[in-house]
Amino acid sequence: MKKVKDNNIVYIDLSLKKVHKEEISPKLRKEFMGGTGINTKILYDSEAMYHDALSEKNVLVFGVGPAVATGLIAGNRCTITAKSPITDIYGDSNIGGDFTLRMRAVGIDHLVFNGKAETPVYIHIDKAGEVHILDATDLWGSGTHKTTDTLMERHGSDSEVACIGPAGEKLVRYACVMMSKTHAAGRAGMGCVMGSKNIKAIVIERNKSNPPIYDQEKVNEIKKIWLDGCKNSLTTRLGKVYGSLFLIESNVKGKHLPIRNFKTGDDENAENIFPHKFVLDHVTKKRGCYACPVACSKSYEVKEGKYKGLKGERIEFGTAASLGPVVGVFDWPSILHLKLLTDDIGVDSMEFGGVIGLILECQERGIIKDVDGRVVKFGDVDDIEYLTHKLGNRDGMGDILAEGVYRIGKLLNAEDYAFCIKKASSNPPTASRKVRALGYITSTRGGDHLRSFCFTMQNGGYATAKHVFKLKNAEKHLNNPDKQGRILWWHENYKNIVDSLGVCLFAIQGLPSMGVGYYSDFAKVMNAFFNLDTTAEEVMDTAERIYQLQNSFNVNCGMSIDDYQWPTRKKDADIDDEFIKASTLTTTDRDAPGMLPEYFAFRGLSSDGIPTVKRFVELGLSDYIDKAKIVDIKEVKRMSELIEEVAIDPKFSSIDKKKAHISAALVGKLFNYKHKVQSKKYLKEKQSLEKGK
Repeated sequence: MKKVKDNNIVYIDLSLKKVHKEEISPKLRKEFMGGTGINTKILYDSEAMYHDALSEKNVLVFGVGPAVATGLIAGNRCTITAKSPITDIYGDSNIGGDFTLRMRAVGIDHLVFNGKAETPVYIHIDKAGEVHILDATDLWGSGTHKTTDTLMERHGSDSEVACIGPAGEKLVRYACVMMSKTHAAGRAGMGCVMGSKNIKAIVIERNKSNPPIYDQEKVNEIKKIWLDGCKNSLTTRLGKVYGSLFLIESNVKGKHLPIRNFKTGDDENAENIFPHKFVLDHVTKKRGCYACPVACSKSYEVKEGKYKGLKGERIEFGTAASLGPVVGVFDWPSILHLKLLTDDIGVDSMEFGGVIGLILECQERGIIKDVDGRVVKFGDVDDIEYLTHKLGNRDGMGDILAEGVYRIGKLLNAEDYAFCIKKASSNPPTASRKVRALGYITSTRGGDHLRSFCFTMQNGGYATAKHVFKLKNAEKHLNNPDKQGRILWWHENYKNIVDSLGVCLFAIQGLPSMGVGYYSDFAKVMNAFFNLDTTAEEVMDTAERIYQLQNSFNVNCGMSIDDYQWPTRKKDADIDDEFIKASTLTTTDRDAPGMLPEYFAFRGLSSDGIPTVKRFVELGLSDYIDKAKIVDIKEVKRMSELIEEVAIDPKFSSIDKKKAHISAALVGKLFNYKHKVQSKKYLKEKQSLEKGK
């Protein structure tokens, strides 16, 4: 087999100021692919799980997947991995943008940071891929916007920058990493780990080299198939108009929006932040990441009012909900203002929303008297901005705010109002969709909606579920606890491959409904890139291998079955019984045979979530058995048995494909018609208001 020269893993020892490179081997590619997969192995092989996340023993890994910069649709993603300071278990955050392209162009797929610099530094990677550790004293204390501008002036306007803000420097546990000002690696506190190592930024100069590809013709063939599927899918049609913001309206209608720290799922003011109002009032231009046909991002500007002149780019549903309804804010200018503030200090907007929501409810319920002499309220943007600055400076109450929702709940004796899963602020809006609820508690990085995003069970994917899970009516099955474990297993593994390949899930989630983008395609892609001769079944094994090491990492960190718990709101006088019922996954529901027990069975785990010898041996992880907390039980199904029950590469007939295309086109047209009607009505209302003034 002809070997293809591959990119490198670059190890940077900050304590010793030493750098060395290792070329990625074909064996590592086949077993862990890249991105999240190789990151996971590197982290597991370190001693990080035995030490505090903020110790020098933690390892910080930036990893891009092999699809990045190849022209394959949405091939632009990077995963940042470390032990999380917010959850104390495995942590990572996935991010897009052009920084990833710069990494691959200089021959680097993974940057691994060990130790800690004595003083603030930044990492400069030149056009030749050489790594320089430089003084960052003059940058320390700067926001992410100024830091990015300064380094681009210093190293070239076509350089790309990943950096932390004051929050990362001051070890706010949920500090994020910002790339190119507008892309945030938010979850799990990767910016806090970066700050703990005294790394202010990484700047990479532009090199026009192309990444290694064995069979360009085959890659082009797959690229065309995927591009056609993506363009015709329903999710692309929705994403082009609103991006992920279309979820706001659907959550309002389902009464699932987490409002005022999850006190209710509905509010009469929620219509003020429907996505068509954002598009009409503020969007100035559509933006797309490299090689992405969806272009879900939008440039925006506030054109009137208190924040007139404010400009920015990119806002997703999670950020909009967290900086809006969760803290009682229901107008776009205020949400956009808070987004730019949090981006500049460098914090995860979702954990931040949970933190502020908790503090506001503690104030409202008399758990705290005030915040350093100031009474703060839901919906008061000046109060929220005040708390933001407190956090960024770690001033007064800011020291407590920096600890995240879980720890604040304990510090203030307010655990009844701190809604976390595995210590991650979750604010899960509904428990009626059983597979979504189960996915929050199985996520290896703490309560999270993306790890288990079951796209075949929503947004036009129902026909897909018939082929993959043999379900005749997938939409009705959402609230049924039967067979949810296997559905979750399949989607988590799919996400592992997407993140390891380096493509964006939001862009490609529509492919399976078009009959493409399954495991055989992933195998073809890897074979075309590296001449690996891998199969669809081996790609599924790769996905499972990644999960097993992440779960084993967590078990070694002390995670147990007691951590698979759903947060439940306390029954206060102002909380509706029906809302509590609809938003709570009971232990009885969780433990139904088709729920967590089936999930553990498909994962080859013990009944309390502990890794097993049989699954480790089957996946070629025997060398890790002595290092893992592991059990040896007989009742473990083989992967080959599981893929007989759940299809990893279902076959669509030509009729199935035609139906999918027609359905997506019709629903897409209805969606566009609805957008036009809503827009026309809204503009008419605005004109009437202006005439009445």
